Amino acid sequence: MKSEKHLNRKEEIIDTAFKVWQLNCFTSTSLNDIAESLGMTKQAIYRYFKGKNGLISEMGSRITDHYRNNFLEFRSKAETETPEEIVRGFIKNQIEFFRSHGEYLSFLISKMRLADEGRKSFIDVIAEQTGYLREKLSVKPTAVNYILNLIVFYIFIDSAKSTSELTDRIYTLVHEGFGTDLLKKPSDPEKLILANRIPETDMTEENKVLQAISEVVMEEGPHNASLDKIAKRAGMTKSSLYFYFSNKEEMITETINRQTEAFTEYYFGKISGYDDVGEQLFAHFVLTASMTIERPRTVSMIHWFVRRGIGDNFRKPTEFKNYRVFFENAANCRYLDTHGITADQLLLLVNFCVTFEVNNQTNKDLDKESKYGLVNDLFDLFIHGLKALQEKK
Repeated sequence: MKSEKHLNRKEEIIDTAFKVWQLNCFTSTSLNDIAESLGMTKQAIYRYFKGKNGLISEMGSRITDHYRNNFLEFRSKAETETPEEIVRGFIKNQIEFFRSHGEYLSFLISKMRLADEGRKSFIDVIAEQTGYLREKLSVKPTAVNYILNLIVFYIFIDSAKSTSELTDRIYTLVHEGFGTDLLKKPSDPEKLILANRIPETDMTEENKVLQAISEVVMEEGPHNASLDKIAKRAGMTKSSLYFYFSNKEEMITETINRQTEAFTEYYFGKISGYDDVGEQLFAHFVLTASMTIERPRTVSMIHWFVRRGIGDNFRKPTEFKNYRVFFENAANCRYLDTHGITADQLLLLVNFCVTFEVNNQTNKDLDKESKYGLVNDLFDLFIHGLKALQEKK
């Protein structure tokens, strides 16, 4: 049995790891960095953890335990409350928890994968919350996920607001949505879903080298996409690749840039075909979902790039300023009420919510048609909040 001194030291190491993590990209943070902050050696840390992965696993377990206990405490207090009080209370509880533990949220959204058991445990806690709110509010899982995403999003972009102000704002959005009475849902959403799905034959790369990089990375993932495989796919020697690029990171960066530009061109070609703002916005939801559904490895490739880019200062993908023009126009014309956030942030929120819902663990095994069906509810939630789903029900 471990002594109290050993357990206290272990907790101190975890505390320090969270602090160091917040200051640095975790991929570039070593056990040496953590040991140095504690005034101990790297070898000494191995007395408490089985390397960096063991430490990550323990960090994930701590988050899960604290998060579950916090939720159980909230649930015990909310048993006699009305659905409206439960929603408001849940929002407030989540804001207070993550503001008290900012390091937890940074860790969870950092794109680092927890150890299998840690990841499963945290997903189980989310499932407990989802099940509880579904029962109390009589809503679909999509609605609960949307509430959670709004909370996380606003904690980051509205950090200056007090907990009370932030709770009021999120509560209003949960019930009322971002839309105004000027914005209506398309009369035939299924038609727009079919029209804006991205076929595999679209957005292909004419450059055979970049096409080879894209294909191999999509098939193998960024880590396993070796130069040998890329060269073979392009029909050239490995050494010939260095005529175009200096390293694999540069190859992937350029591929992401090209894909971003191709998607932007495709995107504007689609939404410019609609005059109605509601149809344009719905098409945006479909296009965002389609990129994730039809090209699931694209998301993981970009996440890989961002992780490496933060630590190693690689060039970021090409900015496409016009991509947000629709959101700026819709807000300026009062089709959308931005509730204190910019058009850029509104665009980011939509993409975040759509991508999350399509990739959600509980939706993992859904067929394509069912995943596209999620767009309908997400659109309704974004425009008119929970009242839209309740009215539809």
